Amino acid sequence: MSAENPLKHFSDDELVAEHSRQVMNTHFLTEMLRRHMKASAELGGKLWWLNVLLLVFTIAICGLTGALVWVTLRG
Repeated sequence: MSAENPLKHFSDDELVAEHSRQVMNTHFLTEMLRRHMKASAELGGKLWWLNVLLLVFTIAICGLTGALVWVTLRG
């Protein structure tokens, strides 16, 4: 049941316009949601790497701060 997507040739703006004209036809809304989910998943993947980098830098700053405090209190 892998049918070709008949709405793939529509741009995002055309999908919104068609959905506004044919409110009872939910195919346009379904396609908009599918595209939104796909784009959100891609963005989530990019943000995951940024979160990892932020965690690494936070741990490094914490370690350097701890070392600075230890050297200051020791001396």
